[in-house]
Amino acid sequence: MSAPSHQRPDRPVLIAGLIAIVAVYFLILVGGTVRATGAGMGCPDWPLCFGQLIPPTDESQLPPNWRELYADRGYDKAPFDPMKTWIEYVNRLVGATIGLLMITFVVTAARFRRIDPPVFWVAIAALLAVAFNGWLGSKVVSTNLKPVVISLHMAGAFAVQMALIYATTRACRDRLSAQVAEASGGGLPGWFRPLLLMTIAALVVQIILGLQIRESVDLISRSATDLERNQWIELVPQIFYVHRSFSWVILLLAAALTLKVMRSPLRKTVVGHAAIGLVLLIIFEMLLGGALNHLGFPMIAQPVHLLTAHLIYGVLWFQWCLLSVNSQPAPHLNRKAYV
Repeated sequence: MSAPSHQRPDRPVLIAGLIAIVAVYFLILVGGTVRATGAGMGCPDWPLCFGQLIPPTDESQLPPNWRELYADRGYDKAPFDPMKTWIEYVNRLVGATIGLLMITFVVTAARFRRIDPPVFWVAIAALLAVAFNGWLGSKVVSTNLKPVVISLHMAGAFAVQMALIYATTRACRDRLSAQVAEASGGGLPGWFRPLLLMTIAALVVQIILGLQIRESVDLISRSATDLERNQWIELVPQIFYVHRSFSWVILLLAAALTLKVMRSPLRKTVVGHAAIGLVLLIIFEMLLGGALNHLGFPMIAQPVHLLTAHLIYGVLWFQWCLLSVNSQPAPHLNRKAYV
C-alpha cells in the first residue's frame, strides 16, 4: 500500500536509526570500559574467546596448554581474569547486535531508493562501516592492542555514527525543515554555517589531541606496571595540557553558537534543543577532564569521557546534517515512488 504523496515514509527509518544510534553510543561506552579496565585482551582470539563460543568463567575450563597457546598475547605469565574476559565478550556481543540493527536500518531505508536515494546509500555505507570496524576490532586483538590500530578502531566509530545520523536526518528532512521554516520564516540563518563549522573544526582538533593522549596513556598503563593509576598523570606528555586548555575554545564557540540560536526564533526548534544539549555536554566533558587530571585517572571517568566526546561530535554533526538537508531542494515525491 502506498503512502500519500505529501508524506515521506520516514517513521520506520527514524525508529530504526535512533535505536541503532543509541546502540552505537552504548558500544562506545562498553569499548571505553574495555580500555579503562585493561580488558582488551580478555579474549585473546577472535571471533571465539579462548577457543570457545561462550567464554570460560574459571581457569579450570581452559585447555591444559592455554598459557602456551596465548603466550604471545601476554598470558605466559598473566593470570586468567574472568571479569576482563566477560567485559571483552560483552563488547563483542554488543558489536554483533549493532550489525543486526544496521541490517534492519538498511531494510527500512530501502523504501527511499527512488524518492531520495542518498538515504538508502548512506545507510549502506553505515552498514559497511560497521563491518569494517568489526574487522578492525579483530585486528586490535591479533596485533596485541597495537595503539595505532586501536585509534583507527575508535575513528571508525565516528564514521558509523556520522553515516547513521546523516541518513536518519535526511529521511526526516520534511518534518525537520518544516519546523525550522515555521519558526524562522525560511531556512537556517546565514550566521549558522560559519559558527557551526568553526566549532566542528575545533572539536576535530581536540579529538586528534585526545587520540594521541589515549595512545600515551595506554603505553603508560602497559609499561609502568609498578605505578598506581593516580601516578600516571606524572608521565603524560605535555600535549595533555594543550588538550585540557583547548576545551575552553570549544566551549566559547559552542556558547556563541547557542547564544545566537537562543536569541533567534530557532530557540524552540530542534536546533535550539541541540544547541543547549551541546553546551551542557561540553561542560560535563570538561568536568570529567578535570576529574582525570586531579583525581588520578579514575577508572569510571575514562569511558564516560570517551562517550561524551562522541555525543558532542554527534550533536554537532546532526546540526551540520540539518543545515545540509535544509540547503538542498527536496526530491520530487509521487505515489509510485513509495511502492
